[in-house]
Amino acid sequence: MELEEYKQIAVQRLNKTIAHNDKEKMYYACMGLMEETGEVIAELRKPLFKGNFHEKSLDLEEIKSELGDLMWYIALICRNCNINMNQIKKYTEKKEENILKREKLIQIAIKLGEHSGKILEYYRKTLSNESDKVKLMEFIENQYISINELAENLGLKIDEILKLNIEKCYSRYNEKGESIRENEK
Repeated sequence: MELEEYKQIAVQRLNKTIAHNDKEKMYYACMGLMEETGEVIAELRKPLFKGNFHEKSLDLEEIKSELGDLMWYIALICRNCNINMNQIKKYTEKKEENILKREKLIQIAIKLGEHSGKILEYYRKTLSNESDKVKLMEFIENQYISINELAENLGLKIDEILKLNIEKCYSRYNEKGESIRENEK
């Protein structure tokens, strides 16, 4: 799936109250990006650092779901800043020295947090200064590379992550951006 196609499909069911208010869109995207980055990191931290009440195994389905949520917020930020996601360089496998899998997962998790922080910094700047858009795209690209590295190290495919996320969006919101759960009340 092309990233721009994913963006168009994924954010079409955004809550319309948020969709039409620029300040709310920014706050929503910023908080969501940090929340989902933390959830991905939590899904890695708990099994990698067993003990301290965190006796949990690596849950690949939950990680796949959380990576999809992280990609959704990246898509929202790209939409809000009019960034074509297909301009983000495609992930190319980087050969690194042979690091223990646990150590590599920890390094990627830390990079995810760093990239999210930079994305937020430049996202907020971009909304007031178009010249920061290039820097924002660079950090989104770095985040996309880290997401792909993590997925690859866990045996997950990015297309599966994106499709799962779209299914999740469709199960939660109708075409008007209204919560399906609210319609059931």
